[in-house]
Amino acid sequence: MVEVIEQRIAEQNKLLRRLRKEQPDRKGDLRTIRSDTHVMLGSVFSFPDPVEDMDQAEYLRWRRDVIAFAKADAAWNGAEVLSIVEHRDEAHPHVHVLAVPICADDNMRMDAKRCHEGHREQDRHKDHGWSGSPSRSYKQAMRGWQDRYHAAVGAKHGQARTGPRRRRLDRAAWKAEQERLKAQKAAEIATERAAEARRLADEEERRLSAVTWDTVARRLREAEAVHAIATGGLIAAIRQVDPDPVLLERLETPGQMGSWTNHDADRNREMSLALAPVLSDGLEALRQPPTGPGLLGGLSGFLRGLAGWVNRLADTSPRWLKWPETVAYVAHGARQAFGTTYTASTLAGVIEASPAWQSFTGDARARLDQARTVQALTNPRVSLPDAPSHRGI
Repeated sequence: MVEVIEQRIAEQNKLLRRLRKEQPDRKGDLRTIRSDTHVMLGSVFSFPDPVEDMDQAEYLRWRRDVIAFAKADAAWNGAEVLSIVEHRDEAHPHVHVLAVPICADDNMRMDAKRCHEGHREQDRHKDHGWSGSPSRSYKQAMRGWQDRYHAAVGAKHGQARTGPRRRRLDRAAWKAEQERLKAQKAAEIATERAAEARRLADEEERRLSAVTWDTVARRLREAEAVHAIATGGLIAAIRQVDPDPVLLERLETPGQMGSWTNHDADRNREMSLALAPVLSDGLEALRQPPTGPGLLGGLSGFLRGLAGWVNRLADTSPRWLKWPETVAYVAHGARQAFGTTYTASTLAGVIEASPAWQSFTGDARARLDQARTVQALTNPRVSLPDAPSHRGI
């Protein structure tokens, strides 16, 4: 505190010297701060119950209200609180508050008496030449200060402004006032608890809203990623998940009927015996929608199974049968199995025409629409985008 005050005084004196040079007609008002100037205000607030008997929760509520009152009162009087010290080492807990004047146009010399209501009224009494002792105005101002403290703090905690003897109250009147203050204290506590409950409820609502929004945003990103994979096609999906160059080449190789339809009966029988079981297994798998934890998980499992199936086709094909002819054989069988009106030119085309891939793309489209709808409902400021075009899927 001492270092802070001395630093502020030094800075303010520099300003006052500079202003005195700039405004010589105000030399009297711009005198530097004297060493005996009062530059600090002190207040002591005492809790009525002894330390060993006090209710801890009630004391903490009182202490909080005292600190709020002290800060607001200092600001109202043109001062700033710099130190708040709590004492519990004496009979009654109490709080010391120290404040210093704020350097302002109406208090250039940091005079603490100008920030003290009693001293201000006492000076006004002298300046106006009012009758009676100036201390009378001082005491009246300080009674007003204590009235404000009682209204802001004391009454909220069941404390009377003065005792019964001073006001000559009989026992019944004093007891009635105590009951009134007790009821006021209970009402203040109930109001405070209700406000705290509302605050906690609002915090929980904000937390749940943030969690909900994060979940919605994450699911929208996932739905957009899945939809992008679905609309990009099988080859793009494999390149993103597991770019196996051999698998990609086999999937992209165009089929050629070649001469396998004109092979002799022995070769046709050999080809059929070798490829028909593998083709049947693959077509059966292509009839089922991908299954797994979510669309991406299902797609990953589907692509792994697909890679195994294509490798089986390559391994079981007779050596004399060229791969484009195997592709054509599979495409012909898929057309019959799936009832399509055209024969796909590549294995990628066969798979994209299958019920499994169509189911995946349809689910991806539905999931994206659902995620966008949920986002719009969660955040009304977000408008629903136009439905994307699915032509060609």
